[in-house]
Amino acid sequence: MVLWRLGVLILWPFTRGVLRGRRIGPGRVPTSGATLVVCNHLSNLDPPLVGVMALPRKMHFMAKSELFSTRFGSWVLGGVGAFPVERGAGDREAIRFSREVLRDGKCLIMFPEGTRSRSGRLRPFFSGAGVLALEEGVTVIPAAIWGSQRKLGPIRVAFGDPIDMSDIPAGAKSVRAKEAIHRIQVAICELIPVVGGPPQTIPEGEPSLDKY
Repeated sequence: MVLWRLGVLILWPFTRGVLRGRRIGPGRVPTSGATLVVCNHLSNLDPPLVGVMALPRKMHFMAKSELFSTRFGSWVLGGVGAFPVERGAGDREAIRFSREVLRDGKCLIMFPEGTRSRSGRLRPFFSGAGVLALEEGVTVIPAAIWGSQRKLGPIRVAFGDPIDMSDIPAGAKSVRAKEAIHRIQVAICELIPVVGGPPQTIPEGEPSLDKY
């Protein structure tokens, strides 16, 4: 908690001042209860930037396992709410920890494209976000960021209305997760132009960590 508060003290004025950050709809992020925020991904800075824009809510997030390779890195990242994930490997431990975060009534942010989009177009999602979105009692909030791919912004972050998953029919978990992902993608596609990005279409194909 101490590291998180210190991070906020540093990041808030930096994001709002130097990066000219502005946020749209922060009040749509519940101040308590299990919450899953799902966002597009343009820069390695996206997790802390979206996190600070969601204040006063504290967010937990996945970070690529390579960043936890040293004790210092693990200490810092753990202190600000991050935990490791083996990208593209169907990391069951990361999903298990994500479930624990949500079941503890905390807020988790995910970037399910798995890597940054260099074109600004939304990429296909890995399945984890869809699985977690179907967890009982979880509020799913779509989000979009734009400008983080530039050195000095300006940064814009928008949070959308909660996405209702309650009417997804019972059935195979993979089919239900795919429908949940589709709904999230639709919502994020609508938000990206709001923050200054190009018009979007629902991404097709399989998710990949390849850079394009």
